[in-house]
Order: sequence, then C-alpha cells, then structure tokens
Amino acid sequence: MSPLGWAGPTEAAERTAREMNPHNVANSLNALCKLEGAAAAVSLTGWAGLAEAVERTASEMNPQEVANTLNALSKIEAASAEVSQSGWVGLAEAAERTASHMNEQNVSNSLHALGVLPAAATQLSPSARKHLEAAAEREAPNMTPEGRWMTLRGCEKLKLKTPSAFLK
Repeated sequence: MSPLGWAGPTEAAERTAREMNPHNVANSLNALCKLEGAAAAVSLTGWAGLAEAVERTASEMNPQEVANTLNALSKIEAASAEVSQSGWVGLAEAAERTASHMNEQNVSNSLHALGVLPAAATQLSPSARKHLEAAAEREAPNMTPEGRWMTLRGCEKLKLKTPSAFLK
C-alpha cells in the first residue's frame, strides 16, 4: 500500500496520541513498525506526539507494552529520534520495573532493542541491568532460536552476562 493509503490510520494515531493509554501507544508504534509503508505516512508532528505519549505512559506500561514499545522504537528511526532524554529514562525505568514479570518474548525483544538503542541503553541503571540479566537467566530455557539470538545480541551489546542455558 502506498503511503497515501495509510493517511487515515496514521492521521488518527497522530490526532489521538495525547489521549492514548500505554496499550494504545505500544500497539500503535508496534503496528507502524510492522505495516510496510505505514511509518512513511506519519508526519514529524505525529512522531513527536507519539514520542510524548511514550514519555507520558512509560511508568504505567506492563512488560509487553515496554517490550513492544522498545522494539518499535528500535525499528523506526523517525520515532526514536523524537524521544526525549526523559522519555528514554522512563522506558529504562519501565524495563527495570517490569523485568521480573517479562516472559521470554518480552525479554528477548527488550534486550535486543536496548542493545540497538544507545539513547535508551545509557539510561539503564546498574539495578536495571541486574533485573534484566535475571529475567534473561530465568526465561532463557523457554526461548525460541530467534529469541535466543536476540537475547545474546542484546546481552553482548549491553555487556550483560550471557544466560547459563546458552552456555550448555
């Protein structure tokens, strides 16, 4: 579909970003990174509005919302460029807060995204790193081959311990 075909849905996301809850923010960004051509239809104002929504809602995000938001931001440069330092701090804090509740997919998506988002990775506290390492260790045995690769790559980039299940 051409970018013009995405005008309606992307304009709706731009228009409603201020009212979005964490679920809406994560799902909108996730959809925009997966639907070919959709991201190209979002204006700079739209990306700024979605970035502000990320910052506003990060403290309320659940593990899947954190993972989906980080994953989407790692794939959409226009969106990640609009996230403020406060937004990255909020996402890093959300990753720490939710790490103990993340499933294997949340862990692998979050670690991989953090590994390719230096602005977010630099905001991870030592405590956040420990929580993410523990989550990777806990969930590693349940990961798919792709999840294992994403986790390994994220751990490598973030200089986190490799889960022991990967060393066997």
